[in-house]
Amino acid sequence: MIRYFHLLIVAFTLVTSLPVFAHQQKASETTALFNKNTGQLELMHRFYLHDTEHAVQSLFDKKADILNAKKTQQQFADYVATHFQLRTLDDKPIVLTNVGFEVEGKFFWVYQETTLADTAKGIKMFNGALRDLWPTQINMVNVEGKGKVRTLYFSHNKTWLETRF
Repeated sequence: MIRYFHLLIVAFTLVTSLPVFAHQQKASETTALFNKNTGQLELMHRFYLHDTEHAVQSLFDKKADILNAKKTQQQFADYVATHFQLRTLDDKPIVLTNVGFEVEGKFFWVYQETTLADTAKGIKMFNGALRDLWPTQINMVNVEGKGKVRTLYFSHNKTWLETRF
């Protein structure tokens, strides 16, 4: 009887904790890809759709609909663009061009690009998307196409990080 009771408690705990895993991840992933064919630095920001659903309702409007409303999708893409910045190693701003956005499966994607001088030895990055809303948000950036892949983690009070090539 005691064993059955313990199993029942474990089962109840597991079942009631499952919804936690289905909720917000509070994490994003960006790929910064140096495309040798185009000479562009392509930025692909990936957010969990579930996170963006909560975010747009807090940031813009309680009725904001990231799944079906192009206006909300554009608002979120614009938000991401203002919360992601690049600078040269000597702190000169690098202008980014917004390319587009899309919903794909369980993700919301935002695309940007820029031209970077071939002589660049590295870049500085700021990735504050959703960190103003959720301080526990972690934004990971993988820098690819210039030697080995480098990964930067924006979390806690890390604001500007740099990578060298």
